[in-house]
Amino acid sequence: MELTSKKLLLLAVLSAAALFVLTVWLWPRLSKRSWRSVLGRVGLLLATQLAVFLVIGLCVNQSIGAYATWSDLLGENQKPGTVTYYKTGPNGTELKALGTG
Repeated sequence: MELTSKKLLLLAVLSAAALFVLTVWLWPRLSKRSWRSVLGRVGLLLATQLAVFLVIGLCVNQSIGAYATWSDLLGENQKPGTVTYYKTGPNGTELKALGTG
């Protein structure tokens, strides 16, 4: 699945919704005061929050186009950038630096 695909976003939204429903459904069953119940509640909350933040991140990435592919996101296959220095503009006028910071 592509990073900017609607399928991935739909899968993330459905996963977040399913985790929310699961949390609401299991919460009364995890209301005991044992360490397992507390760990279960914390795990459900963390999983739901992670899924919601994933949906938000995917939506933001689709709207601003920060990362086009998984390789961009993970930093793989990076080639060094090319720096080009121009002394004159397209019509032959001399270019001047307006600021350096």
